[in-house]
This record gives sequence, structure tokens and C-alpha cells, in this order.
Amino acid sequence: MIRINLIPHRETFRKQQIIEYLVAFTAAILLSVVIVFVINTSVEQGLVTFQEERVSLEAKNKELSKRIGELRNLDSLREEVESKLQIVDELQAGRFRSLETLNRIAKVMPQNVWLTSFSDNNSVLALDGFAESSQAIASFMRALERRNEFDDIKLSVDKSAVTEGVSVRFFSLSLRRLTLTQQAEKAKAEGVSNES
Repeated sequence: MIRINLIPHRETFRKQQIIEYLVAFTAAILLSVVIVFVINTSVEQGLVTFQEERVSLEAKNKELSKRIGELRNLDSLREEVESKLQIVDELQAGRFRSLETLNRIAKVMPQNVWLTSFSDNNSVLALDGFAESSQAIASFMRALERRNEFDDIKLSVDKSAVTEGVSVRFFSLSLRRLTLTQQAEKAKAEGVSNES
């Protein structure tokens, strides 16, 4: 019988198998290290890019904040100029307001009523004068009430007086001049009350 010794062949096969496993294990480790290195490098580049973008955005944000501050400053300056222009417009409109008001009063004043003084304190007017009778004063007050420009007409004095030897009535009136908006509201209110 012939005997064959297979032990050295098995040992050689095992050694070869161990070497193959070691090579495969080493290759797997090296491949894992390369993959981790590539991923790490990619992430670091992404972080660098994000940091650069963040720095750029912060710079733009500062610039925009500065511009917004300038715009707010311009807005406040514009509002200030507009308010000053409005004051100038009101002053320009008020230059002839007293003259126009006196002209409107003269248009409704009866022939038997005479004014001796007129004062204009912003929107409150004071009128002093003479009339032939109390009925003439009442007629004058009704004529003023029919005008949309005036409101709150009050008679504070109505007394007998003598001027140049003639017996007359001295009167003192106060009234309020209405703005255009108030005039429109008064006209609307009178229109509603007339319809009812």
C-alpha cells in the first residue's frame, strides 16, 4: 500500500490562505482609510467654502445695514422737509385768510349792520359793531350760520348805545372759522338733516 503524506500540502494551503486573508484585510483597511480620507477632505473643503460664504454674507449684511441706516436717515429727512413745507403752505394760505374771511362776512352783512372791529385768532373770530336793531343783529347771525365757513356763532353783548346822536345797538359776536374738511362735514350734516 502506498502512503501519501498530505500534511505538508495542507500546511502550505493554510499558509497561503492566511496570507490571502491578511492581504484582503490589509486591502480593506487601506481602502477604508482612503475612503475616510477622501470624505474628510471633501467635508473640509465644504466647510471652507461655507465659511467663505458666511464671511461674504456677513460683509454684505454689514453693507446693507449701513445702506438701510442711510435710507432711514433719508426718510426722516424727507419727513422733516415735508412737514416744514406743509407749515410753509399753511402760512402762505393764512396770509390772506383774514382778508378773505372779512370779505365773506361783508357779503352776508345786512345794510343796517356796521362792524367796528374784527380780530382773527387762528380759527376764532371776534366781531364788534353797531346795528339799527336787535332784529338786524339776529338777521346777521342767521346769515353767518347759513354759510358753511362759520360755526359756533355766539352773541356775547347786545346793548343800547348812542353814536353820533343816533340810538343804535352795540353787539359783540364770536364765531369759529371752519377748515375745508370741517366745511364739507357741516354741509354733509346739513344735507342729511334737511332730507329727514
